Parts: sequence; C-alpha cells; structure tokens
Amino acid sequence: MKILVVDDNKDICTLIESILLSDGYDVESCCNPAEYRQKLATAKPELIITDMLMSGFDGRTLTKEVKRNSETADIKVMLMSAHPDAAKICTEIGADDFLAKPFEIDDLIDKVERLLK
Repeated sequence: MKILVVDDNKDICTLIESILLSDGYDVESCCNPAEYRQKLATAKPELIITDMLMSGFDGRTLTKEVKRNSETADIKVMLMSAHPDAAKICTEIGADDFLAKPFEIDDLIDKVERLLK
C-alpha cells in the first residue's frame, strides 16, 4: 500500500480513493480513524492523507504519533481541512503538506505526486 486515506467520512474516503486509484496509485482507505494503527502495522504506506478534524479522533494526533515514532517518521502526512487556521496548524505539528477543503482534483494529484517523489 502506497497511500492510506484516513477520514471519518466514508464518502470522502471513497472519493479520494477513487481519484487516486484512477490515477494509478496503490491506495487504501480507513473510515474508522481509530483503526489506522492496524493499517500501519500490516503495511507501511509512503503517504497518509487524513482529515484534520474527525469525530472521536484527531488528524493532528495522528500526525504527531506518526512523526514522533522512529519506525513511521519517514511516512509523509498530508492533512485536509476547511478550518481557517489549518495550514498554520499543519506546519506547527510537522505535517508534510496541507490540502484545503473543498479541493480540486488536480490539486490533490499534484500534492500527492510531489510528496511521493
């Protein structure tokens, strides 16, 4: 698995997964954010795309966990959000990139290509 999409909104997971699969990427989604650790244990992705604010779990927490663990610190993390301060927050917590919601498909693909180079 090259890309893991983590979002508590199943429609967003399905949309991003479909876009990236049609562009030739190896992608899997996780609609229960609390289960992302299981996905990391079975297959280490090169990129995690996650929502910043999710019910019951926070993309900021996920980013910090991934970046602070020496076994996963090299995984790129891109946070998504419509929150007005999201870009600043992403920088502060060590995310590799930020995608503003709503997003254009081309922006998503451009950011994924850049992060996976």
